[in-house]
Amino acid sequence: MNINYIEIIGWLGFAFISYGYYLNAKKKNHCFYVWAVGNFLFLIYSTLIGSFPMFTMSFFTLGMNFFGWIKWKES
Repeated sequence: MNINYIEIIGWLGFAFISYGYYLNAKKKNHCFYVWAVGNFLFLIYSTLIGSFPMFTMSFFTLGMNFFGWIKWKES
């Protein structure tokens, strides 16, 4: 069996980001940590597959996760 570890990283990133959306909908503030892990995995995945647009989007979204986390802590 040939396991493609790069694809596994991509799917794990997808799973974390999706779960983060679910937690956000449930108004759980730890959603930002879950999103951060997912976006970090997507940063690795996009680097491995050579996708600069995906890397840029993941980097931007990671920054927005951090910004959202700060704003939630303020209120």
